[in-house]
Amino acid sequence: MKKSMLLAFIFVCITATIFAQSQGAKSASRFMLGVLGGLNIPRLSDGSSNEMTSDYTSRLGEAFGVTASYSFMPNLSIRADALYSSEGGRRKGMQAIDATAFNPMVPAGSYFYADFKNESILNYFEVPLMLKFSVPAGKPLKCYADFGPMIGLLLNAKQETSGESVVFADKEGTIPIVPEKQSFESSVTTTKSIKPVNFGLTGGFGASYGGSFGEVFLDIRGAYGLTYVQKNASDGKSHNGNLLIALGYCIHI
Repeated sequence: MKKSMLLAFIFVCITATIFAQSQGAKSASRFMLGVLGGLNIPRLSDGSSNEMTSDYTSRLGEAFGVTASYSFMPNLSIRADALYSSEGGRRKGMQAIDATAFNPMVPAGSYFYADFKNESILNYFEVPLMLKFSVPAGKPLKCYADFGPMIGLLLNAKQETSGESVVFADKEGTIPIVPEKQSFESSVTTTKSIKPVNFGLTGGFGASYGGSFGEVFLDIRGAYGLTYVQKNASDGKSHNGNLLIALGYCIHI
């Protein structure tokens, strides 16, 4: 974590230095300001042995916000976004549940299993800061790639479950503990158990089309959180990751 923060700090210092030096340059420079929004495909990954937080797959969410960039060289610019980003992950099928919820006499940390749907929803306010490299692809089309650090501030989090299932002692579902089907319809706020800040890296590519009036662009990029999502390691060691596919429009200012 400390090494990642140091790398991000160095990146920001370098881009800030280039920005400052460009102020005295005679070459034309310009600001662009715009909006973007699209489909977010997030996923939670957990390499620990905690069965409660492993085996999540991707869910679908939304992301939208504003974007700004400053071109200090013909093909190089600094880009910053401010986004609402819905992240998290989902599981369905046979999965671990807290055994003490059905039998308080079992040791803490024990698991039972049930077949139901489970979705973790984590909503963030994210600010990526990226270095953007553009390549002309025949006027008025340009292609670009960008990369840099990001920070996410947690807005809210909840765990939603649904379905009905028999509760089993084993993952294979051969030893029923509660033979009658139990309802798993629930929505629980989990904001207090999630870290309020998520630091990570983001990068991707895209294409823009336009002229002096502005640009329409298609943005495709991935992001990976370097910090654990959970406040307590006993609750898991999950990382946020997502793929964003967005359309946007920028104007020259």
